[in-house]
Amino acid sequence: MPYASCLILLQYSSMPLRHPHAATLELLALALEKLPPTFSEASRAHYEERLQAFLADPTVSYESIHETLVALGKESWPFRRAFEEMYDRYGRASEEAHLLENLDAGVRGKYERFLHEGGKINHIEAARSGEELHAPSPFESYFDPEEKFAVQQALVEARVAARREIGELVTTSKKEEYGALVSAFGEEQRHLESALGELRALSAVSRKWRPEMANRLRTLEEGWSVVEKPLSLAEAQHEVEYWKGTLEAFLPAA
Repeated sequence: MPYASCLILLQYSSMPLRHPHAATLELLALALEKLPPTFSEASRAHYEERLQAFLADPTVSYESIHETLVALGKESWPFRRAFEEMYDRYGRASEEAHLLENLDAGVRGKYERFLHEGGKINHIEAARSGEELHAPSPFESYFDPEEKFAVQQALVEARVAARREIGELVTTSKKEEYGALVSAFGEEQRHLESALGELRALSAVSRKWRPEMANRLRTLEEGWSVVEKPLSLAEAQHEVEYWKGTLEAFLPAA
């Protein structure tokens, strides 16, 4: 079953038949849909089969689905990170151009004025934090509800088109540049795995700190997932150094 069909099935199934982990399965379907075109087709097929098996089994545990999300994220990590870098380099201008093309003339003119007056495309994003929650964003202040909806829909379409263009670039004219990034992120991943392995070994040293360290290790490993905050080498190395210091200070009492 195609990914889009999976999403439709998850979204519109009647409530009594709705899968108990439908939201997480939808994340898995979206993750598969957004994999870079250079990701292994054999691996892609394997994870699609896992998705189909989960959809057919309402008794499957959340843990099994989550582990699959993390495994997919880890295997695809260097390819996704390299694709994101290529998108940042070449996709933003394309995104802006497609956004303007997708707007009706009236909204397009107002959006161009919005940009001219200092507005930014990231002001469109719904996610906001802290102090911004207590005041309207520049985007919300500038456009009425109907215009906001039109711009947001146009942005979704623009990003789909831009990702398609970058997908073509990484397999044609920018193939070597993309390949170098995949190699660089693959090397970074090996350093990350080494740091996590060191942290795992440290967690076996002390029964006192083992549960807390295991929890932190799980949180860090979730960074491989397609849907979680990306894992960073600096964060992993900081965690290792922190626990080395903690264990050195408390080892006699551990």
